[in-house]
Amino acid sequence: MMLNKFTTHRRSFGHSQDGAGFITILLYLVVGGIAVLGFLKILPHYIEYFSIKKVFSALAQSEEIKTGTVADIRASFDKRAIVDNITAIKSVDLDIAKENNDTVITAAWQQRISLFKGYTLLIDFAVSTTDK
Repeated sequence: MMLNKFTTHRRSFGHSQDGAGFITILLYLVVGGIAVLGFLKILPHYIEYFSIKKVFSALAQSEEIKTGTVADIRASFDKRAIVDNITAIKSVDLDIAKENNDTVITAAWQQRISLFKGYTLLIDFAVSTTDK
């Protein structure tokens, strides 16, 4: 019997396959798709949170917070909220207080995000002008 290079590399029936199978790859794609879908549903709320942080940072450095009344501060927030398209909180939701001769503005709110039927994610957000 003559052996050549093609017959020496035959696979036997007991040899296992190397690498991932079709079902494993499909499972990875499904889990990855669910993770991406959840991320895309959460992302807009975090973008709005960072917009609110930006507004609070601008308010902390503005003249309204130093010399203005509570009504002036609320009006300034409303104007900035319109520009940044903030809908999660309104100016009436702001807690405005004096601490050590400084005006401190804080806000806290919750976002309920419907991920899938029967599954809701609840996120607590809080922002203050004392945050750095």
